[in-house]
Amino acid sequence: MDDRIDFEAEVRSSSFIPHLQSVTKDAIIAELIDALDRDGKLPDRDEALKAVMDREATMSTGLANGVALPHGKSTTVPKLVAAFGLKPEGFDFKALDGQPSTLFVMVVSSITQASQHTQFLGELGRALMCPAVREKLLEVETIGGVADVLTET
Repeated sequence: MDDRIDFEAEVRSSSFIPHLQSVTKDAIIAELIDALDRDGKLPDRDEALKAVMDREATMSTGLANGVALPHGKSTTVPKLVAAFGLKPEGFDFKALDGQPSTLFVMVVSSITQASQHTQFLGELGRALMCPAVREKLLEVETIGGVADVLTET
C-alpha cells in the first residue's frame, strides 16, 4: 500500500484563518483547533486540542523565520488535517530564533499514520525555507492562495 501523501491536495483541503485574533499562545492553538472543528475535520475537538497542547508542553513548536508549527498526534482523527493561520503583526510563540511568529500551521494526524505526518511536515518545511514563500504567504487571502504559493516551482 502506498502511503505517500498528495501535499497540494492536503493543503487545499486545510482550514484557513487569514488573520488570527488571539493574543496568547494557548489561545492561538485553540483558535486553529476551532477552525478545524468548525470545518468538520475533528471527531473530538478536546482530544485534538489536548494532543497538540501535550506536544507543545514538551518543546515549543515556534521554529524560526516567523514560522510556528503546533502539531500533535491523535487517537480520534482518521487522517491528517491541517489549519493555516496568519498573524502579520507577529506573536512571541517562543521561537528558536527569538523572533515573533507570523505564519502558523497546525497539523493533527492519526497516531497510526506517522509516515504521512512526517511527509507533510517535511514538504511544508522545505517550502517554508524560502524567504520569498514566507513573504508571499502573508499576503494570501484564501487556502487556495496558500496552496498556490507552497507548491510553486
